Amino acid sequence: MPAITPAFKVIDGFSLCETDTERLNVFFTYLREGEPELAELRLEQLVLALANSPSQASLFANSICNEAKTIKLSPAFVQLGIFSKNGLVTEIFRRLYNKINPPPKRCNDINDLLSYFVGGEDKAWVNTISSKCWFKLYRLLVKSASPEAIRTTGEYIKSELCYSLEMLAIWIAAEELDPELLRIDRRLNEVDSPFIALQRETSQLVATIKEGEIDSVDTAHFWVMIEQCQLQVKRIRTRGISQFGFSTHASHMLERLDQTLNRMVLLFQILDFRHPHQKARCVLNLWQQLLTSVTERNSVRAIYRKSTRTFSQSVTQNKSNHGEHYIAKTKKDYLNILKGACGAGVIIALLAWVKIYIDTLQLSPFKSAFLVSLNYGVGFMLVHVLHFTIATKQPAMTAANFAAHVEKNKQGRTRSKKLARLLIDVNRSQWFAVWGNIVAAISCSVLVSWAFMHFFSDALLSPEQIDYQKQSIMPFSGMAWLYAAIAGVWLFLSGIITGILDNRADYIELKDRLVAHPLMHIVPESRREKVAFYIHDNYGALGGNLIFGFLLGMTSYVGYLIDVPLDIRHVAFSSANIGYAHVSDFHGVLAFLSSLFFVLMIGFINLWVSFGLALFVALRSRSCELDIKSVRTAVFNQVKQHPACLFWPQNTAPMAKNSPPNHKRTP
Repeated sequence: MPAITPAFKVIDGFSLCETDTERLNVFFTYLREGEPELAELRLEQLVLALANSPSQASLFANSICNEAKTIKLSPAFVQLGIFSKNGLVTEIFRRLYNKINPPPKRCNDINDLLSYFVGGEDKAWVNTISSKCWFKLYRLLVKSASPEAIRTTGEYIKSELCYSLEMLAIWIAAEELDPELLRIDRRLNEVDSPFIALQRETSQLVATIKEGEIDSVDTAHFWVMIEQCQLQVKRIRTRGISQFGFSTHASHMLERLDQTLNRMVLLFQILDFRHPHQKARCVLNLWQQLLTSVTERNSVRAIYRKSTRTFSQSVTQNKSNHGEHYIAKTKKDYLNILKGACGAGVIIALLAWVKIYIDTLQLSPFKSAFLVSLNYGVGFMLVHVLHFTIATKQPAMTAANFAAHVEKNKQGRTRSKKLARLLIDVNRSQWFAVWGNIVAAISCSVLVSWAFMHFFSDALLSPEQIDYQKQSIMPFSGMAWLYAAIAGVWLFLSGIITGILDNRADYIELKDRLVAHPLMHIVPESRREKVAFYIHDNYGALGGNLIFGFLLGMTSYVGYLIDVPLDIRHVAFSSANIGYAHVSDFHGVLAFLSSLFFVLMIGFINLWVSFGLALFVALRSRSCELDIKSVRTAVFNQVKQHPACLFWPQNTAPMAKNSPPNHKRTP
């Protein structure tokens, strides 16, 4: 690691610099040196060295003032930290091109100047410096700069802030007529929008500030307009997530509106000289935002994550609404899940039999994989249509519901207790459904095997097939645990696809399209709307199940193409397969129980891989964090008090459920 320059040598070097830009470059170079975690310590040492050398502190402070007066500040105020209007795809391509072919740094405005000093590799040390440490430097610089420099710089910054406020207000007003926002909330076109009112109020305030009459201005109406705009953005986001669906463009636009409103609040608080302590805090807040934004200026990951946050919430909200039905909190819910799981187990046993038959046809790899995929997909769709429950389909849905409760309770003291109760409910419901699938699948496979032996006087499976089925569930020699994890990933992806398709159905207003579609005229008028409602409400579930079937069925074919041993292991199908294998060649109860144990391990991996991935995505989409330690402690305490809660629901009032999706459109 290169040696770090002492702080007193850095400030001595200020005198050797010919320009103000060179002094700033020396300052940022010093902060960049060494470990990022020690950047705050380096800044504190520099502040201490400047405090002990008033002449150098005055030189550095005046250099900053001179630099600020010679460049345009407004581009940073209205651009850095605020999404462009170009849209997500255009912005991603622009950032990728800038990575490959960086733009020239001319230092004509503060955007270029900050980019000259700070880059994407500096994000680590920028984030480690606290506001308190920056405030020490800010206070010292204000104290050290000459009064004339402070006055002239302040006047220039004031004019730049006023111009930026007006520009931001115009941007917000222009968004009112965007088709995406009008689609979600048609009232924007019918009433006096708060966006327009904010622009008018801002224009009047800026004119008053320029005249130097800020002390006599009543700013209450401005803050009312800001609040109404924030409520309008929140209303649009809520309606889009719960009813109308979101596109990535709409999500990008709402994030831009939020960022613009927050920036307007910050800039106006800096302009309001009646609150000097607030002004200092806001100046530092703005400075840190600008620095962080510069480090993310060409980051594709950052803009994609922030732009698609609302879209992701819409997707996970649809999963959450589905997931509520998979969580048993009462004995009645428990029995309903068991009933649905048993029905699904019977169908899966028959699907496993069909899959075994397809393997005996000696078809080409692609034809065999396609038929197996179709068998799985149509079977899963049938399970959904009959309102049965496949246990491994639960985690991807229940994780989103769990994340919704994390967000809802993130300010409450009882969060851990409620989340622990929900986690126990989720775990108990999933395993109860697993046992329902396993018992029904094994029972059905045994009956089918006995019936086959009765009518054909031969075992259902050949010796080679028996050996394969028994070997396939072995943890290591059969790579069952790895293949179970692959199935868990596909389960997670199918849940994401279900949420995306449900969001798409809301976005394109599928119900209304189907009612007016010419092909729907063959359906009697009395049933046309009911059919359209059913397809709309089940669009994601049916599509997700079909795609999940193809993900499972085509995995081995992809492995064949790339010459890698890939496959899947699904707990319900594995339980049916061991039923067929052990009836065809029974070697005792102990052998069967050992196979059953391996199947349960496959189920454990299926469930927790898909649940973990889905929970991670759901928490990220809601910008929530889970305190694992406190939840784990709460789970342990509840299990200690009521051990039976792991196996059977207690006689407690069920937790409040999320509001079901309301597809009734309101203007």
